[in-house]
Amino acid sequence: MANEQKWSSRTSILSLSTEVLSEVLARVASSSSTDLFWAKLCCKLFYEVSDADNIYQRVSLDKFEIVPWQKNDKVSRFLKKCRESKNPEALYRKGVVDYFTDKHEDSALECMEETANSGHIDAAHW
Repeated sequence: MANEQKWSSRTSILSLSTEVLSEVLARVASSSSTDLFWAKLCCKLFYEVSDADNIYQRVSLDKFEIVPWQKNDKVSRFLKKCRESKNPEALYRKGVVDYFTDKHEDSALECMEETANSGHIDAAHW
């Protein structure tokens, strides 16, 4: 009987509001994209909440190559969603690639300006 009371008094993470859960997942995403992907697989609610722009805006891109050796459609879609959500690192990387590889100077400078305005340190030097 004591064990039943102990378990019934615990609060589930699923009882959190969508806003709070979104902030938790955004913080997870900012430290590890892998952990975000695992969280998305955890349950339907996590999957739905983790598709918000504020998550993609803050997700860490440390584990992704700036210029991948092989094209991967899932990774390309993910990085595009990050750019659309105004992720500073994703915009910075696009600006660098556009400027040095694709020779799209106007697009590159636009990305760098937006990135610098968001506080990205490296972009501020452009």
